[in-house]
Amino acid sequence: MVKPWKALARRLYRHSPFRAIEDVDFELPDGQVRTFALKKEGRVAVVVPLTSSGQVVLARQFRPGPAQVLDELPGGGMEAGEAPQLAAARELLEETGYQAGSWLPLGTMLDCAYSTIERHGFVALDCVEVAKQSLDPTEDIQVVLKSVPEFMGQLQTGLCSDLEVGWAALVKLGYLRPSWE
Repeated sequence: MVKPWKALARRLYRHSPFRAIEDVDFELPDGQVRTFALKKEGRVAVVVPLTSSGQVVLARQFRPGPAQVLDELPGGGMEAGEAPQLAAARELLEETGYQAGSWLPLGTMLDCAYSTIERHGFVALDCVEVAKQSLDPTEDIQVVLKSVPEFMGQLQTGLCSDLEVGWAALVKLGYLRPSWE
């Protein structure tokens, strides 16, 4: 039976208000002690917004990690005590000026084996533009509309930082069906 490893020591290095790196010394089942670097990240909400005509609403912006302008899903950090769906609605409105008619939760998704991020995914249906963007000082976003096939093609290239949310939305909406069904 696989058991959790025992954490022996932790060292936290803060890199920004949004991210830190934590080196954790773990005792492995065979007695070895190894250090693992973990990305310490908070809670985020990510939205796949669709208009009533089936267009996906995306946020075109520069992303520092890949050093590229990407068409991203709206989303961002959750405020202390904020419910995931409220954070998703807030981020959608701030980044795009759109509001949803209804919401479908997709669940909480892991980023990778070395991250502590808590990513909550949602589909926002019947989205309409109701306001101007209200961007953070570090955001420069152009709203882009894509058809579902165009969005699917984008996901297939890997050029989106929340791929799992996009794919989960397409499954939830019935655009993709598992082969065993």
